[in-house]
Amino acid sequence: MSAMYDLQKTPKAPHQQGEQVLHPRIVSQGTISTNAVIEEISRDTTFTPADIKGVLTALEGVLANHLSNGYHVELGNIGYFSAKLKSRPVKDKSEIRSSSVHFDNVNYRASAWIRKHLQGELVRTTYSLQSSPTDNKDLRLNQLLTYLDKQIYITRKDYSQHTGLLKNKALEELKEWVSQGILIKQGTRSQMFFTRA
Repeated sequence: MSAMYDLQKTPKAPHQQGEQVLHPRIVSQGTISTNAVIEEISRDTTFTPADIKGVLTALEGVLANHLSNGYHVELGNIGYFSAKLKSRPVKDKSEIRSSSVHFDNVNYRASAWIRKHLQGELVRTTYSLQSSPTDNKDLRLNQLLTYLDKQIYITRKDYSQHTGLLKNKALEELKEWVSQGILIKQGTRSQMFFTRA
């Protein structure tokens, strides 16, 4: 089976001049679930799915514990994991207290082995990857307000359909309108919707 890729414009830095260049980006074929991976390993080895789940659960706990204690963790040929921190930006060390610094994410660096084994045929896709529009934010706000003149509320899915924004970008923009006092967020998760402030 071949992996597919598409060419997309590289985002410009604020000071960058000239035209945007294109870079290749993998086209996802979907997500392989943990259970599917466990079943595949079980078929190819003498380990039962329960054995594999047990080891995986133990590994998750050990990994989180060591990362929380400031260690980098190497997992065989998979690669290296390290904790990522976050705080507000400061110009001087004295401007921030330890309580303002917190864990934010986990960095992953692939091992040389796994990079070497990323081999196979790459085929350019015949359709383009979807991407969110990067301009006309004011126009999208006007579209939103016009929509809310006729409708009581708008969902993230409706906003995506009307503006062409992808899921995460649409939600990010709706939350921005909330923080600016233009909208009010109501409900949670799949029941979330937005009304005029």
